[in-house]
Amino acid sequence: MMVAKKILLILALLFVAAWSAAAAEKALPKLDQNNDGKVVEEEYLDAVARAFDGYDKNSDGVLTRNELPAMKKADADRLFQEVDADRDGGLLKKEFARAAKKRFSTLDKNKNGFIDPSEWASSRSELYSPFTLFTF
Repeated sequence: MMVAKKILLILALLFVAAWSAAAAEKALPKLDQNNDGKVVEEEYLDAVARAFDGYDKNSDGVLTRNELPAMKKADADRLFQEVDADRDGGLLKKEFARAAKKRFSTLDKNKNGFIDPSEWASSRSELYSPFTLFTF
């Protein structure tokens, strides 16, 4: 009986890993504007800016918690902690862009100036960031 539970657990973990990789593969082409199979910093930052603009419902250049997509309070808290540099309770577009630039640097593991599919897939699954909550 114990062996069956372990096998089910392993199968569940493999399913989650495969699902995460498939989701990452679908997101990368949306970021890759020139379809060269990789995402340079400019493409990543453009996608982040578009996401910001889409969430900024009143177009005031500041994201509030009410404008964010539905997420757990802990995730919203972490996003604000990571992005809200002046701690005023709003996410300015420039703060969001600064945090995204830092995130790009983390995703570009080999520091060659772009994110390839393997970097994207591995980084999306092993590095948690509130930015992973945004789909581009």
